[in-house]
Amino acid sequence: MFSSVKPFEGQQFAALRKQCQQNRTLFEDPVFPAVDQSLFSQGNRIGRVTWKRPKDLCEDPHLFVNGISAHDLHQGQLGNCWFVAACSSLASREALWQKWSIESTSVSS
Repeated sequence: MFSSVKPFEGQQFAALRKQCQQNRTLFEDPVFPAVDQSLFSQGNRIGRVTWKRPKDLCEDPHLFVNGISAHDLHQGQLGNCWFVAACSSLASREALWQKWSIESTSVSS
């Protein structure tokens, strides 16, 4: 099923994870940096954006608790309905979500 998946911009997950673990650093995506320009193509329309990691929001962060449902996902103000729709489709079949999700392979700091 996933044999035709090509790494985006040559990014290999296993290699990136290994590098972060060896350097004891958290991943910072050079293709999608934590700056307003990554979110807005025509200027920020929602106000000040403060970039945070999940660990900055709570002590024990999890993407989903007690499983996932298509009803767990909601569109925000960024016009990301295509992403929410794709995640909702994956969420409707947990086995597909598990293949896509990297939640269980986190790197802690």
